[in-house]
Amino acid sequence: MTGPASGNGNGAGPTLNAEAIRAQAKTLGIDLVGFCSWQELEAEAPDYDKPSQLSIYLTRLIVLAKRYPTGVARSPDAAFRQYANGRVARHLEEAAGGLAYWLEQRDAIACVLSATIPDLRRQPMAYAGPGGQGSLLLRQAAAASGLGTLGLNEMILTPEYGPRVFLAGVLTDAAVECGQPLEAELCPGLQECGRCAEVCPVAAIPSSAATGARLAEVRGLDADACSRACQPFGPDRMVEHLADLFASKSAAEAVEIARSPATQQIFYNLTVQRQGAYTGCQSCQLVCPVGADYAEVDR
Repeated sequence: MTGPASGNGNGAGPTLNAEAIRAQAKTLGIDLVGFCSWQELEAEAPDYDKPSQLSIYLTRLIVLAKRYPTGVARSPDAAFRQYANGRVARHLEEAAGGLAYWLEQRDAIACVLSATIPDLRRQPMAYAGPGGQGSLLLRQAAAASGLGTLGLNEMILTPEYGPRVFLAGVLTDAAVECGQPLEAELCPGLQECGRCAEVCPVAAIPSSAATGARLAEVRGLDADACSRACQPFGPDRMVEHLADLFASKSAAEAVEIARSPATQQIFYNLTVQRQGAYTGCQSCQLVCPVGADYAEVDR
């Protein structure tokens, strides 16, 4: 009996049209869709993030991007933005799952690559990228597929929405034609702009560079520092909070810590609104002038 792994019978995987996949993704609420060869990312990926660890036969990555609403971006309430964007990330992952099932109904093999599922092999713990946008590997895949280019802070910048997107992916064996990286950088760079470095609350973005230095020579991000802002009540904060609780000098002090607002925030972030645990800071995304949407965001 021939199973779905055999695809079209010649070992190359099933043939599916990229435009049909893109159209289906759009019906599921995805804003941007790109295609890249998963294997091409292998050499530059850190050991814990090698694509070959996930699969050796799912050779295509469908990169999915979903913008968050302009009304959310313009809100001055940081807590509101965090939870609202957590909902956007959840909708994105549900759509990615829908696309994976759609592919498998057409004799492909597929699996979802989520941006916000904690991976405890990563350091810092379960870091989902600046603003919860996605892992560095997903952001590099988005650039390789032609959806945008990496900014000064290693976020993916898109012509349509700048960095105001979340990323997910679907791995598949479908023999889909890959996109091509954009020829020009979208980020103006530190000397021409530098807004993201100026507003970063934890100084995680490079703020100085030699005169005339190319963006590629300056680009960087202190992921440990960034995680503290993006995940104010994420896994690391939970560990710190429990350490304070266990180090209590009295039962009364322990009760006070257990009943503190921080306990409630951590519980809500990690159990009820899980995706919101990783979207606590969008400072750099909100000031980035790249993207056709920025005129409305900055209005």
